[in-house]
Amino acid sequence: MVRIVANLSLILLYLEFVSFIAGCIVYRRSWLLPYRCLLWLKGIKTIAEGGSVIWTIEMASSNHWIYNLYFPLQCAGLLFIFYKCSVHPKVKRFNAWLLAAMPVVLCVFWWKGSVYELNLMATVAFDFLLLLSACAAFVDQLLGQGNTHFLRQPLFWLSSATLFYSVGSVIFYATWEYSKKMILYFSFFAVYFSAEWIFNIGITGCFICLYLQRKDSGSGPALKEPA
Repeated sequence: MVRIVANLSLILLYLEFVSFIAGCIVYRRSWLLPYRCLLWLKGIKTIAEGGSVIWTIEMASSNHWIYNLYFPLQCAGLLFIFYKCSVHPKVKRFNAWLLAAMPVVLCVFWWKGSVYELNLMATVAFDFLLLLSACAAFVDQLLGQGNTHFLRQPLFWLSSATLFYSVGSVIFYATWEYSKKMILYFSFFAVYFSAEWIFNIGITGCFICLYLQRKDSGSGPALKEPA
């Protein structure tokens, strides 16, 4: 079982690297701020995932402190991206409230427990905020008036990836104690890694859509800044 988890981790690390490299290849200065932030966030996540593997192998100790530092950054970064990409006022206001709730969640849950043990309550709370923001992004797209097919919209790929990721993460971390007791151990890890893989594939799709939109529109910016 340990070998299986190790192999799944290597596949995840490979997808992280491929997604980040794809974003770097198609990156253009004309990208709007949210998508530039997404590329930076993708790079940090790749470093965090790679660093956690190296730390575990070299130090033979828990890598949970890396995730305890990264998860708040990921949550704040994605909430900011969804906020900046929001078009409709009510959706934008909703994302603003979620972004404002982030420091509150951090203050309430962050200081409980040791930094070397995974902060489950904070992690689940962060993922729940991302789940709400991803659902709001879907509503924003459904209310949109654009003629572009949804599969060619970068926000569709990002919100879909975040939705699957947040649902999978909530299930995995909320049942963490059961997995530690080896109850349905493989099932919980299958949910976790599937969510992570879909997250990387969705972000890669987001980067590709940005490239295709710029290619279709010529040398000018592919997207317009939301009002």
